[in-house]
Amino acid sequence: MTEPRFYDRDTETMSRDELDAMQLQKLLAMLEHVAKTNPFYINLWKEAGIDVSKIKTFEDFRMLPMMEKSHIVADQNAHPPFGTRSGSINNNLGRTDLYTTSGTSGQGKELHACSLRELKAMEEIYRYGMAWAGMAPGDIVLLTLPITMLAGGRVEYQGAIAADLTVLPVGNYDAASKVDHIRRFNPKALFGSTSYFGTLATKMGDEARQSSVTTLLTGLEGASLPFLKSIEEMWGAKAYDRFGCASMRADFMWSDENGIGEPGRPGSLLNIDPFVLLEVVDPDTGLPVADGEFGELVITSLYHFDNPVIRNRVRDGAVFQKGGRKGSIRNFHGVEMASISRIDDVKKVKGINIFPQAVDDLVFSWPEIEQYEVILTRTAAFVDVATLRLQLREGVSGLTPDHIVARGKEAVKSRLGINFDIEIVPRIEVSDYKARRWRDLR
Repeated sequence: MTEPRFYDRDTETMSRDELDAMQLQKLLAMLEHVAKTNPFYINLWKEAGIDVSKIKTFEDFRMLPMMEKSHIVADQNAHPPFGTRSGSINNNLGRTDLYTTSGTSGQGKELHACSLRELKAMEEIYRYGMAWAGMAPGDIVLLTLPITMLAGGRVEYQGAIAADLTVLPVGNYDAASKVDHIRRFNPKALFGSTSYFGTLATKMGDEARQSSVTTLLTGLEGASLPFLKSIEEMWGAKAYDRFGCASMRADFMWSDENGIGEPGRPGSLLNIDPFVLLEVVDPDTGLPVADGEFGELVITSLYHFDNPVIRNRVRDGAVFQKGGRKGSIRNFHGVEMASISRIDDVKKVKGINIFPQAVDDLVFSWPEIEQYEVILTRTAAFVDVATLRLQLREGVSGLTPDHIVARGKEAVKSRLGINFDIEIVPRIEVSDYKARRWRDLR
């Protein structure tokens, strides 16, 4: 057990009852403001027949309707380009940072905004996460994410700067240039997407373990514990994971000082409770799940007064860890490390439901695997074909490719109940952002 690394000791050592009282006070103040100023939520609540002024408890709050991507896109389409939710820019409240999403779900690109006072609050969230990861003012961090209109990259840069780190913003450079910057500037940490750290380590080979990098600020995508452990092994460094979403314009759950944990003893992603209200609910009933149960994440920002985020279902699920567990240093709520997966991310192959996380867990338990992807196709007779393509890590296994393929086919059949074709390939391209490991070409 690592010694605690506090950013705000007084807040981090509050009892669960004290944290609940703090959150409720902030929640009610935010709701009162939004109910007077934000047309999007005023209309949403009016249509639901709810008088927000009557909300006094968390139980009352759960009567409010949940909102999601489709609501945001519809609002933007009806009131282009910003929608009625973006209060800071519609009301000319000064500096506003605008973020788009990639639109990969087919529903269109969302637009999210942050006012200056919201940005200042967001910076506090990153100070917690950086402190827990052992990052001190002046430490050099290499940011591997490009700076674009997407939130990913820009919020990490803003957060690292706020934590007084020395940031190398090399995300727009190619992998070779990033490696050159690691060699030249000797950063303590890499900050970016988990899978891309594997790409850089592969490019550096044994040099990665001998580099200055001791801290891996992973995240931006769901990753299994075996995969996270393999990235640690490649760099000889300790990983600290994080979770966020574009609608929040921030990473708001972070590893504590103990990192990601070990197989059989996963660590925790702690919600930054002073700034974010986390609900984990049954996706069918909307009711809260119990400690240790899997549910859907529903997010409410306690600091977005100008561009609110209230009961936003992000379509990610995880195993809930209730704050106040015996022996906990902090009583913040959170989720179990490496338990996050898409609620709707299930692939039907040959009539069988396959969850990508199950494949991730299996493949990255094989130490010789660097990266993988799954290609789904269909024959002329409309028979599904699933092809698992594997990129091997150099110098790790004494097994021949034929042995690896044979073992893989047996393991996949045993774990998933269907046959996959398996191919060994020299290289699999990985995005600087989230890894897209499944391609459905049917």
